[in-house]
Amino acid sequence: MSGDEQSIYMVYYKNMIIFLLLFIAHCLADYYLQRHSWIMDKVARHERSVGLLYHMLTHVLLTGATLFWLVGFNGSWFMLWIWILIIGTHYLIDIWKTYQTFTLPYYLADQIGHIVVLILATYLLINSHALPDSTYTFLLEHQAIIIWSAALVFLANPMAITIMVILMPLREKMHQKDTSIAVSPSNEGHYIGILERTIVLFSVGTGQYVIPVLLFIGKLFVRLREEKVIAKPLHRQYVIFGTSLSMISALLVAMWVSTST
Repeated sequence: MSGDEQSIYMVYYKNMIIFLLLFIAHCLADYYLQRHSWIMDKVARHERSVGLLYHMLTHVLLTGATLFWLVGFNGSWFMLWIWILIIGTHYLIDIWKTYQTFTLPYYLADQIGHIVVLILATYLLINSHALPDSTYTFLLEHQAIIIWSAALVFLANPMAITIMVILMPLREKMHQKDTSIAVSPSNEGHYIGILERTIVLFSVGTGQYVIPVLLFIGKLFVRLREEKVIAKPLHRQYVIFGTSLSMISALLVAMWVSTST
């Protein structure tokens, strides 16, 4: 590897690792620590919501802890501005989201908005030279752990909720034809999906491509032979589409992990 290539490599990994740390903090606050009651309160009361206040406090703590760990006491004023940027934009985007319907376009706009801000924050942190060399050294030495952690965090609840939102119109049609089918998927399905994606991640991430193929074919073979699925075309579509989304998302993330570690 030439000097220029090595320099580009270092810049890429510095940016990626810092972004991933901010992304993990975001996912934990948005998808793991946010209670359902807070979401309902946000929808009902918008900017006056106590649930929104609790949610933002979670982001304040996690994002602040991440930034402080990265920057320390060096450049503390600059870190404060980055902190305000992330939290302030998150607050405004979340208020906007409470006035929208819970559909895929608004869901994606919400999350893409947050991610764009995190990319901007990463760029500002890198170019400010506020991060100590010791931090860069530590991050590069532990980049594999950070990459694997980000993949695991993303493929669990965030991906489960994203798939749920994508499949929601189809699920609503199924409910209209058969009210015994709940509009929201069961907790069992939620955790089975997480387990499937975790298996795919570790299999492909370690070079074992046969396991995901067998898992995908085996699940479809079993599910499509169920009596309720055979009798209902919409149910078949839901099983095929949902399983494919889950497996493909895990496969793509796993391939990224494999090439990045």
